[in-house]
Amino acid sequence: MKTQKRALRLGIFIAAAIVLFVVAVYLIGSKENLFTSNTNLYASFKDVRGLSVGNNVRFAGINVGTVKDIRIISDTSVIVTFSVDDRYTKYIYKNSTVQIGQEGLMGGKIVLILPGDPQTGRVREGDFLKVTEGLDIQGMLAQAQIMLEEATGTVANLRSITGKIDSGKGDMGNLINNDSLTTQLNIAMNNINSSLAHIKQLTSKVDSGQGDLGKLVNDDKLTTKLNNILGKGDSIMYELHTTTYALNHGEGTLPRLVHDKQMAQNIDTAISKVDEAVVQVTRAAETVANSWIFRLFSKKKKEPKEQPVQEFNVQPGDTIVIDSIGASLKR
Repeated sequence: MKTQKRALRLGIFIAAAIVLFVVAVYLIGSKENLFTSNTNLYASFKDVRGLSVGNNVRFAGINVGTVKDIRIISDTSVIVTFSVDDRYTKYIYKNSTVQIGQEGLMGGKIVLILPGDPQTGRVREGDFLKVTEGLDIQGMLAQAQIMLEEATGTVANLRSITGKIDSGKGDMGNLINNDSLTTQLNIAMNNINSSLAHIKQLTSKVDSGQGDLGKLVNDDKLTTKLNNILGKGDSIMYELHTTTYALNHGEGTLPRLVHDKQMAQNIDTAISKVDEAVVQVTRAAETVANSWIFRLFSKKKKEPKEQPVQEFNVQPGDTIVIDSIGASLKR
């Protein structure tokens, strides 16, 4: 009996192990698509971002295959081979694109197939699909960490600044904690208001016509006088212009005197002749004064001493001066 019981237990254990093995093989085969026909597709990535063999291939949110192989071709190219269940290849087209995604925030990497255009036809065995850049969660997390560090530093700086301001350091701290500046501003505003009141008073006086400035602004008599003066000035300028034009282009003695050189020479000659005549008259007067007839009728007791006769070389433009002593020549 004991032997039979042991044999029965052993048979049950073996049967259970076989069942578990079959279930495991079925599950693993289903996951790896071992029991279905598959189509192998390829994609060339620059960076697979931690993708590994056995990761899922997902299309429209459904797992349609698995990653079969990952090979490094060069420093900028990594070929990823993934198999897709033939039941879903009729929805995947030649211009469909693939990208590396992530299952959740902390999940593993997956290959995402994005829809294409049906006119390009469905994919075939060995087709290469175009790669597009997807969201890099790890890169985003790294950038978020950097941003958090920078934000932490900024917050620390803000705390330091607010602490200095609160303690009254710097101009901003004085402005917030000290009211002397406010008092000075109030005084300045009062002075400005007083100045504005004076200015308003002055403008009101000017507007009402008080004082010289008010008369200048409101009374037009000064403008009328200025206009009259300007009018007279214009008439004077017109007369001067007419006179100068007549001197330059007119006829008569004065224009000829200004422009005619021959006439000027004639006038100089006439003046010279007048000067010579004056000299001759002077000599005649001296001769008469020295004659015996003049001395006979003169009341002088003593005859004056004869003066030598002066001779002048008169030139045009010279002046002859005659006084009680005699004649003199000035040039």
